[in-house]
Amino acid sequence: MKSALQTFTYLVLYTLALIAILAAFILLFHLPLSLKDLFLTALAFFLITGIATAVYLTGSRKITENQPLYTMGAVGIKFFLSMILALIYFVALKYSSLFYILLFFLLYLAFTIFLLRVIIKSLKIKSLK
Repeated sequence: MKSALQTFTYLVLYTLALIAILAAFILLFHLPLSLKDLFLTALAFFLITGIATAVYLTGSRKITENQPLYTMGAVGIKFFLSMILALIYFVALKYSSLFYILLFFLLYLAFTIFLLRVIIKSLKIKSLK
């Protein structure tokens, strides 16, 4: 299994790649999104995914029967924090245009895929032992 430092390094690189790709789309297609909003939303999802990954990695190191609890806890924490972010994003900041909604859900999907890949790779390695 990868170390926690490697996993978080991949998360940083993944976030930077997502920001670069989405910034290129915004600039190339002249979308009515600001790069500041893209960066702040990606940063929020980075922090949420980092917290969920830390919870999972903490639980995966334990040799008890509570490992599934940590796995579901990590996914639950990510979902709960993402819903709080959605409330702030859509209600408080009033980002309700189609482009902001698509940006939010694209980033949510991308970071959920990252977390699930970390979990699946870890479980795959454990099943081979």
